[in-house]
Amino acid sequence: MKFAIKSIVAATAFVAAGAASAALVTVNVGQTVNGLTLEADSFGALRFDDGLIDALNLGMVTASGFGGATVTTVGEPGAYEYGGIIASAKVSSVTYDDATGNVVRVVTTGGARQVATNNSALSGGWVEVGNLDVRLDTMEIFGTVQGKSNVSGSVAQNYSGKLFSIGGLTGDTTWQQGVALTQLTGLAITTDAFKALDLSLGLKNVGRAGLQAAAANFGSIDSQITVTPAIPEPSTYALMGLGLVGLALVRRRAAK
Repeated sequence: MKFAIKSIVAATAFVAAGAASAALVTVNVGQTVNGLTLEADSFGALRFDDGLIDALNLGMVTASGFGGATVTTVGEPGAYEYGGIIASAKVSSVTYDDATGNVVRVVTTGGARQVATNNSALSGGWVEVGNLDVRLDTMEIFGTVQGKSNVSGSVAQNYSGKLFSIGGLTGDTTWQQGVALTQLTGLAITTDAFKALDLSLGLKNVGRAGLQAAAANFGSIDSQITVTPAIPEPSTYALMGLGLVGLALVRRRAAK
């Protein structure tokens, strides 16, 4: 019985040690961890849903990038007839579970800036939505909403928190060498984030109704994470060379 108890204690300690060794690892762009490098061409692209584009067209809102992000549009901004809007932001870091290899978090920098003048749908103003912190383990997206309405006496918005819930996830979410493509769909905006948009653009009843109609699906995010093997430093090659020379000498002596 004593032996059995000792065995159980030893097994428990072994399992606990294994659990303790598992950890979340964050890799910044350009950084090498465990022989793999997160490349600078990694990005996340937010594709606006048609319902959101209709609401922006109704409010005569123009879109552009900020913080290093770029915005690609279809249609003429001056005519307020966007047929498509894609905001592409660079990935700044990736966090993965070193026990499972699953990516649990992706952070991007910059985002989309929207500007509008006074019209039938809104009073006008500007708003920037971005700096996304995508939590794949909980299917949530955090980020920032900053802006200010043109309404006299309006207060500048500086919201930081949960922006969207993620409806669906497809693609590769494993930290490994190669190019991983992932798509997040059904981005439903949170109440607090919507309020910050509302107050930034000074939404009127028709503008608020249009944006609320798109609230359940603001769009989708297509991401590309590029991971490459690290290139050895020159000093590493030198050490390898010395090692090979030493091995050759040992073999020569053994042959004699």
